[in-house]
Amino acid sequence: MVQTGYQSEREAVEKHLQETARALSLVVDRQFGQAEALLWALSTSPQLYEKDFVQFDTRARAAIRLPGAWVTVADDRKQLVNTLLPAGSSLPYVADKKHRIGLTAGTVRVSNLFTGLVAKRPAAGVDTVLTLEDGTGLYISLNFFAETVSSILEDQRLPPGWIGAILDRNGTVVARTRDAEKFVGKPATPENVERVRAGVREVVSESTSLDGISTVIALARSPRSGWSTIVAVPRSEIRAPAWRSAVYLTLIGGFLLALGTLIAWLVGRTIAGPVEALAHLANQVGAGEPVKASRSGLVEIDRVGDALALASKQLRDADRRQKLLIDELNHRVKNTLATVQSLAAQVARSGLPPRVAQERFEQRLLALSRTHNLLNETLWEGASLRTIVEAEFEPYVGPSQRMHLNGPELDLPARQAVTLGMAIHELTTNAVKYGALSAASGQVEVSWKVEHHAEQDTLIILWCEAGGPALTSQPASGFGSRLLRQTINYELGGHIDLRFEPDGFCCTITIPIGAHPTWSVPPQSLTCHEPARQAAP
Repeated sequence: MVQTGYQSEREAVEKHLQETARALSLVVDRQFGQAEALLWALSTSPQLYEKDFVQFDTRARAAIRLPGAWVTVADDRKQLVNTLLPAGSSLPYVADKKHRIGLTAGTVRVSNLFTGLVAKRPAAGVDTVLTLEDGTGLYISLNFFAETVSSILEDQRLPPGWIGAILDRNGTVVARTRDAEKFVGKPATPENVERVRAGVREVVSESTSLDGISTVIALARSPRSGWSTIVAVPRSEIRAPAWRSAVYLTLIGGFLLALGTLIAWLVGRTIAGPVEALAHLANQVGAGEPVKASRSGLVEIDRVGDALALASKQLRDADRRQKLLIDELNHRVKNTLATVQSLAAQVARSGLPPRVAQERFEQRLLALSRTHNLLNETLWEGASLRTIVEAEFEPYVGPSQRMHLNGPELDLPARQAVTLGMAIHELTTNAVKYGALSAASGQVEVSWKVEHHAEQDTLIILWCEAGGPALTSQPASGFGSRLLRQTINYELGGHIDLRFEPDGFCCTITIPIGAHPTWSVPPQSLTCHEPARQAAP
């Protein structure tokens, strides 16, 4: 639209320029026509033929009506009449006769711009040659200043910003609407001088004016005088309407875009509200809460809401059934453990009294049962390491100061919790029978930390005993040691290091626990408290 408007505006301006240049050319011709008529009338004066130049001077002064015009008459030697000077003034000799070249008797010619011999200012005129009866030749001219031609341009009242100019046959600026005092008497732009001298009749083209303004010009040549008129308009004025159209279109487009965005936002809100309600319903489904879908007015949203409500009901029903199954499973597991306990009581181990074998087997089954109880509390999702350790210590030391736990809160998966609970039970019973907990001043410190690695995280547990019976020799490896190694190394894929030091028994358990375990406080360094070590007898 902007481009089409610009092209239309430019075509209209170019047409207007061409018509104005033609009209201006006709006005210039009319001005010269008046001068020619006066020159013909004066050339027939009897005073010229009688060589009464004083009377001719008087008549010529009375006949001139053109502003800024004057009449000159000259023979081959000097000027005989010059109405520009006061009557009776001394007249100059004519040394240069180039202006007469090509002029013949009985014809009138329009001159180019020249500097007057007496006026010393740019001027132009019409001239002719008259031959008297005695053969004397007289050169008669009617001249006028360049300012007279400039008044022709001023009378046309060109639009503000337009540039009008009149050129003679040499391409010299005779009149100009802008900066006339600067450019009159100087050549026009090179391309226009070339067009004038080539006799181009009409042309419309882009150009750069003498004062450096990018313009569109129209040139028209007068067939009568050979002079050319130029009318130019700055290209910025032609582009201005297109730019205004572009600004208006941009504003209108911006308004429509803003309006469309507002409408889209309003429509989007009518959809976003129900979608947010669906998200809330989904959260309720995830939390196991009862869901009741509301009507939004959007068919698709309502269908999803109904589906979420149905899914919520089905999930809650499934949860109830699962809880019943878990309770039933727990009951059966306990019954199974009771059965195993009953059977183990009737089995005597070789090398041990039956009573001892039965007692040890029952203790291990009870440890396994305690861990199962912890897992039941979390529906077998896992158990806390701290809780497992406290559960194994409680039957022997309770909440006394003989047990020290140091480590972050860490939840273990069910499989690791059960197996690690058996290992802690072995360490606890060993401490009660032979280690630190067998003495009144003995203490046990259990600390743990999690180390993060690129592939998986590792749990490190440090068991330290102090204050128990002094070790006089390295104990032989028994069933407990083998059970610990089998539990840690094979079932958990870890490593256990047993150390019987003079201050008390210590061991380090290292097991992989997978990536990113759940722990709530930063792990501490695994060191046993020095006071507990120094309490050893």
